[in-house]
Amino acid sequence: MDIKEPKPFEVNDKAHADLFNDMVNVLLENDTGLVEQILKHTNDAKIHASETEKEKWNESQSYKITADNGSQLINIPANARIFDAIKGKGTCTFYAAAGVEDSPSLSNVSIRGMQTVGEEDSGTGFAIDRSGNAYSFYYHTGDTSITWTKLPTDSDRARWDNGQLVKITQDNGKPIYHGFASETDYNTLTQTGMYLIYNQGINGPSSFNRVFLLVMSYGTTLVQIAYESVYGKNTYFRVLKHNAESWTPWEKQITLSDLLEGSWETPKELKSNWKEYDPINLPVKYRKNLLGEVEIVGAVKGGILGNNEVFILPEEFRPKQAMHFVGVASSTGTPGVPQFHRTLIDKQGNVCVQSSSNTVNPTEFITFGFKFSTR
Repeated sequence: MDIKEPKPFEVNDKAHADLFNDMVNVLLENDTGLVEQILKHTNDAKIHASETEKEKWNESQSYKITADNGSQLINIPANARIFDAIKGKGTCTFYAAAGVEDSPSLSNVSIRGMQTVGEEDSGTGFAIDRSGNAYSFYYHTGDTSITWTKLPTDSDRARWDNGQLVKITQDNGKPIYHGFASETDYNTLTQTGMYLIYNQGINGPSSFNRVFLLVMSYGTTLVQIAYESVYGKNTYFRVLKHNAESWTPWEKQITLSDLLEGSWETPKELKSNWKEYDPINLPVKYRKNLLGEVEIVGAVKGGILGNNEVFILPEEFRPKQAMHFVGVASSTGTPGVPQFHRTLIDKQGNVCVQSSSNTVNPTEFITFGFKFSTR
């Protein structure tokens, strides 16, 4: 766009002509500057506001959550209710003065909060009073007041306040671990807790290097219970009594499987002409459990009655004193009449069938089914 310059005034009165010409020159100078600015703006490739941006601005939310200065949007005086002030409004912030009727705080404490959802007379939100107490709240259509819940609840506070403060496990709930790189002294584990000891250690149950240990302490009285963790069958315990200088020895707890253990053994030989009655179904054998109890089973026949040994028990299977037992004998030859025998087991381990009530066939069938203690 070109600026056309007007023709200067030429009159006989030069003073008036110069006055008009100066004014025209100023207008001409301003027009030239405006043209330069317009051309500069027209040639600027950067778009100042696109249609998309204008549409976004036009459709943006105009509802305020806070006041223009960033403080609360709604102020609730002491003679009003929070419920009435925020009911039916959208997300908003509020301040309720001390003494507001439906405030969850004490009457002399103000509270600030935010309603996060509010539509069609329903709302939820949270608030914190000047004493630092936090609350959540809600109300539904048809409600005439707000329902407040203190955070945390009083029951939660009581539960946490009464909670145990001493750790008995790691934070993940696993036992406190003592690995292979260390040598654990069981005497130093005196704080109540659960431990997993993966090393041989010292002053622990013998021959175990993988142990779950439970320690219970009550002042100067302590109990340690060790559970062997490889086979899961051995448990030991010991006690450090009040004012005692040393622990009691480790004691093994006997289980049902312990009582059922103990391999069967057979006599090296049967003496005095005795033979097994039925080697397949009624073999003569014996065993001893952890309580020191010896069990003898089986049946024999054909031997010599009296103090003549049927067989001899090894030394560790012998009773502390002589013992007598009564067992079942054959009733062959005495139909309908039960028969019995008397057997002696002496301190030397001699097992002797001393007599039989069957006078017709006294040694036809002699059974063993005895148990006695070696302690």
